[in-house]
Amino acid sequence: MKLDKEVMPGSRVKVTLTAEGADVDKVFAKAYEQLRSDGKVPGFRPGKAPRAILKRHYSDDIIRELAWSAFLEDIYAPALEDSDLNPIFLPQVPSLEEVDDFAEGRPLEVETVLTVHPEPDLPDYKALKLIKARPEVTDEEIDEQLEQLRESYADEIEVDRESVAEGDLVRVAMSIVGPDGETVQETESEFIADRDSDQPVARKLSGHMIGQVVTDETPIAEDFDDEELAGQTVTIKATIESLKERKLPELDDDFAADVDEELASLEELRARIADQLANSKHRAAGRSLRNMAITMVMQASRIDLPQELIDNVAASQVQSYMQYLQGQGLSAEESIQAMRDDQDTVSNQVVDGLKLRYVFQAIADQEEIEITDEDLEAAIPGYATENDTDEQMVREAAEVHEEMENRLRNFATQERIIQILLENAETEEVPWEAYSLRAKRHMDQYVEELRQPGKPHEASEAEEAQHVTESDSPTETKQPAQEE
Repeated sequence: MKLDKEVMPGSRVKVTLTAEGADVDKVFAKAYEQLRSDGKVPGFRPGKAPRAILKRHYSDDIIRELAWSAFLEDIYAPALEDSDLNPIFLPQVPSLEEVDDFAEGRPLEVETVLTVHPEPDLPDYKALKLIKARPEVTDEEIDEQLEQLRESYADEIEVDRESVAEGDLVRVAMSIVGPDGETVQETESEFIADRDSDQPVARKLSGHMIGQVVTDETPIAEDFDDEELAGQTVTIKATIESLKERKLPELDDDFAADVDEELASLEELRARIADQLANSKHRAAGRSLRNMAITMVMQASRIDLPQELIDNVAASQVQSYMQYLQGQGLSAEESIQAMRDDQDTVSNQVVDGLKLRYVFQAIADQEEIEITDEDLEAAIPGYATENDTDEQMVREAAEVHEEMENRLRNFATQERIIQILLENAETEEVPWEAYSLRAKRHMDQYVEELRQPGKPHEASEAEEAQHVTESDSPTETKQPAQEE
């Protein structure tokens, strides 16, 4: 017997099993023995009928069916088990109708295509070049935080005037008028009159009188929930009803004591704000560094994900998502429409999650990472924080539910891998305000260097979309979750 394997695209392997005529004779002999033992042939006791008599008494179809079952059990299944292949799904068992020339004394060739777990081609993940934002705090940022505090402590004072001044708190009766002139919505709102506000109505209030109407033309996004308004331009009408003057407190030691009685001076308040900003930036910079390391390894890795696996996982997630939507009160029809709108997002998430799973598993195997009970216990606080849950709940769930323990084990493994990536990386600090642009350029430059030389690589759409997010500061997005 001989087994040949041919690697195919999509992490598939074509297996060709060739059995010699002698092997085929053995399974036919087993079929005759079964008929001899179980069958009833007139004139012969059970187990005594000669083969020639059995051939005359039973049809060729019955004999071949029994022999084929013996072939699958004694030759086909053991050959696949000994092939060192790692199929994702159970092999599709060939039927007798799909096989030609299955007869006594004749060799047999059977072809089977298996979908196997992909083996990623890893980059040199211990030679990452990363950049990290330097968590610097400027006086301007402290001043901005102080100003926000002042705003929150402002007194609202009744005034005997009807003209809106900059900084006033203004109450308006708002109506939204659709393109057809019909009023879509009416509501009461409050705005702070501010010519630099992000809110169009707030920018236009200063200088107007009580009773006057402020209008603004506002385009509605294409993905707006109301299909009749989506992509349209509506008119916002704000009728000024009343106003109050807002008096901000002085920035002095008394103000600091109002914020916290333990603070003795404005300088102490500034120092506290500086510490809070520094801690926040430090955490954000750390998250961005982790994300950059993960993204860089993911983009530089090559993996041929089988479409069958992607479709299988996507179908499962779609079903779960549909159940969630209907649990939120949406009808089946509304859920289907929402699912269609989010289909590309779900597909990309599936591809990213599968790639992360296989890449991290390959690194874990290469590093021979083993998670002990102590490692699981140490991972609980981080897992609880990541999933916004209680540590004790995680601990108790892991003790009684195997699925929860597996999730915690995956998390601990992932954290160990990220630690390896960062410990071996060359990290350069850059100014906070320069990080966003530098991060994108850095990724474009070094991902290709990480890929093994001499091997072509075509980036998938998911990879192209997986750049570090551009923003004014380091990203705070979570890393993709592994597939369970």
